[in-house]
Amino acid sequence: MAKLKEQFLADVLQSIKSKEAKSIIYKELNYHINMSKSELISKGISDSEAEEQAIKKMGSPLELGIHFNKLYRPLFDWKLFGLFLIIILMGLLPHIHSNVYSENLLIKQIIYIVLGILVTITVMFIDYRKVKRFGWFFLISALGILFVLNFFPNAIINGVGYLYFPGFFVSGNSLYFMFLVFWAFYFSKEKPNLYIIGGIYLISVFLFMSLPSLPDVFIYSIFVFTLFFCSSINKKAIYTTIGVVFSLVISLVSVFWFSMEEYHKDRLLGFLHPHDYSQGAGYMYIMLKNLLSKGGWFGNSGQENFDYDLITDFAFANITYYFGWILSGFLLVAILLLIYRLIIVSADIKDTFGKQLILGVCSLLSIQIVYNIGMIFGLFPIISMSLPFISYGLNSTVLNSILIGIVLSVYRRKHLVVHV
Repeated sequence: MAKLKEQFLADVLQSIKSKEAKSIIYKELNYHINMSKSELISKGISDSEAEEQAIKKMGSPLELGIHFNKLYRPLFDWKLFGLFLIIILMGLLPHIHSNVYSENLLIKQIIYIVLGILVTITVMFIDYRKVKRFGWFFLISALGILFVLNFFPNAIINGVGYLYFPGFFVSGNSLYFMFLVFWAFYFSKEKPNLYIIGGIYLISVFLFMSLPSLPDVFIYSIFVFTLFFCSSINKKAIYTTIGVVFSLVISLVSVFWFSMEEYHKDRLLGFLHPHDYSQGAGYMYIMLKNLLSKGGWFGNSGQENFDYDLITDFAFANITYYFGWILSGFLLVAILLLIYRLIIVSADIKDTFGKQLILGVCSLLSIQIVYNIGMIFGLFPIISMSLPFISYGLNSTVLNSILIGIVLSVYRRKHLVVHV
């Protein structure tokens, strides 16, 4: 009689096109058949007859197969992917009028964008659920690379250690997606251990600070606390922990202010009072304000020789100046819609690990976007913070594309949940 059930299940699975869905459907149907069989046996029906009746109650295997094939078909989020394409292609705009740099950078950026799109599609086809069991491996690898960056870098840029390989660099922010996998895995547990969370966070932050890379510490900390806040941990424990950490941060900032070097104070005062420091730390804030104000609705066609970087951290100011507020406003709306779409998708995911991954991606991208745009508008101090998908560079383009690919991977399999 077991052969009858297996034959029925095999007939159903013949109509299922998705290999990933077959195991889910098999488990679900097997569960319902066994439950129905147990109910019939409790009424005094023999084992073999109960199983036969339970199978008959399931209906036609062909019709069931067609139904489940439609229900569990792989999904593709065209809205998210479309917004991603629009934004990443607009990453070419800062190069069109830039005459400070070699024309080869435009060609390189085209290559980086194409590579980013291909990486996104490739990651989408990887089953994110299979990565979950490697959570600790991703953590150990990320911490190991941070250790190497601190003590055995083969390149030093602006006092920060890097690992250089032909064509690309490995830096602290290259490890975000590795930490993302670990924290999404750990916070998806039913009862994450607060001591383990605190220990791992402190070790990783210490290594980031030792690089030194304060922007990485800033992004990483907000990202971890976002996942921490959205985890299954008791809310009272979450609020208490956040309160303690916030108090520590205030204390550290106070200590840092009184112990910082004069040039650090000048940079901060240049942000607060740019016109008083127009020949020094305030110069960049004044120049960015002028760029934004001169952009107008349609931008400027003439080129100017700016003596600072307008294709990486200040790419948004470049687009506003040369293409005007209509186009830069369109870019800003597209970016906000992308973040909004990430939030909407996360709310629709039932798998805890998948939800944590999307929330992590949303926080990582949002932090960079909000700070970079705020920095351009003079709302935040200027630091090394790129604008995702717009700023020039292989690392930033590919790594942020991986994040979008992760979201598409989760969305593609959002229906692959056993309904029992």
